[in-house]
Amino acid sequence: MDTAFGLEGLGGSLLSQWGSGLAGGLFSRFATLASLGGVSFAIVNSHEEIGRRITRVLFPDLPPSKQIFQDFGAIDTPITITGLIVGDDYVIRAERMRKVLATPGKLTLLHPWWGRLKVRLIKPAQISFDEGKIRLAHFQAQLVRDPDPPAPKGFFGSLFDSINNLLTEADALLDEAQTALAEVLSAASLPLTLVNSISSLISQGKGVWDSLTVRFPEQVKAAIVEPQAVMAAGVVAPRRNLDESYSTAVWHALIVTPAALVGSISAEDNSVVAPAGNAQFQDNKTITGQQIAGVLLSGSERFGQIADQLSLSNPDPASVLTLGVAARSVIVSQLASAWSECSFVSNDEAQALATQMTGAMDALTNDIVAASSARASVSLQPIFGRLQAVRAALMADVTARIGSLPAVVEVPVVQPQSLWSICYALEGDNVANVQPLLDDAAQRNNLLHPALTGPGIITVLEPNDDGQ
Repeated sequence: MDTAFGLEGLGGSLLSQWGSGLAGGLFSRFATLASLGGVSFAIVNSHEEIGRRITRVLFPDLPPSKQIFQDFGAIDTPITITGLIVGDDYVIRAERMRKVLATPGKLTLLHPWWGRLKVRLIKPAQISFDEGKIRLAHFQAQLVRDPDPPAPKGFFGSLFDSINNLLTEADALLDEAQTALAEVLSAASLPLTLVNSISSLISQGKGVWDSLTVRFPEQVKAAIVEPQAVMAAGVVAPRRNLDESYSTAVWHALIVTPAALVGSISAEDNSVVAPAGNAQFQDNKTITGQQIAGVLLSGSERFGQIADQLSLSNPDPASVLTLGVAARSVIVSQLASAWSECSFVSNDEAQALATQMTGAMDALTNDIVAASSARASVSLQPIFGRLQAVRAALMADVTARIGSLPAVVEVPVVQPQSLWSICYALEGDNVANVQPLLDDAAQRNNLLHPALTGPGIITVLEPNDDGQ
């Protein structure tokens, strides 16, 4: 059996050395890319069988010319897709693919030949790793087209599409940043000043993540222990930079902690018995997408400041600024993943985070302009183009979400009274609407004693129209 899916010569000894440096980026350009549930991969093979449901009826003692055929209509057999997940972050992407495949319901398949399809996983998919093929994971899945008849997508269909598009564009931004970093570090003999700047960026970056997560629960700190150890160890530059191993190691050091932070996001779990794997954390708490997004936003700003400071004392400021662009691009791409995990209560909360994220993208745009103005040795136009695509995808998802969430309104309270009576007056007789409004208002206004609310102005979710 061909375990390399027909690429034994290419995917064996050669691809195992490529990784996600410059050669990995070149492979992604020559390969045909596809995306499933927002996770991109390189297509190796796709096939399906198409036909009709035909039943042939033969009668005893009658010649075949008397046979009868019954046609029960067209049939769609499963689509079998074989692909490769290539890059230094291949384990991270494989884990993301694993989560996508375990998600119930439809998936969006962006296929280079069949276009955009709504599909479902019909059999367990396979993700395999090979000890002899580093930075390369094999992927195979059997999918069927969604059997439902065409119908208007409605809000949730548009929302899922916009999220998948955002994650796909974020993956593409990651690829372009990786290629730019590899090109900056492609010289056979790297200047010592540039190597020192890289070491400083990584070591100071570790301090940034440590300081931003110092007050976070233990499960977040545990998630970044190994990534932070990678940053603490640093990256030793070779005497002769003859392959992409050095740039790959630098890229790995920059991406591991942001990716681990996103991976620490947990859904709210109200079960009485905790999972066995979490038994070690007695103070196990829910980690929201908003919390991780806040850390990534602060980290993006700090990494930009570090790169700016390092460029001032370096004889090649353009290369250092390009390193900063790559580092911030990593964080922005992970911001998109954090956004996809966010659950918003109101329009105001979604709009506020979206504004912060577009601010981070604007800051990255300014860094790209600064590096280009300093005459960077590599073209940053691909990163700029992908960044604009990420921004547009974010705005599309914001548009899909805004309007589906309630607004936040201010309610004046003249004298102290029960928060329940206030919410009851706002929502009417439907207790099912009153309780959620009360819970949110108590948390939103930090009320220690909801029975004594006011005097003053409190903020609450806009009441439902059907509750009046």
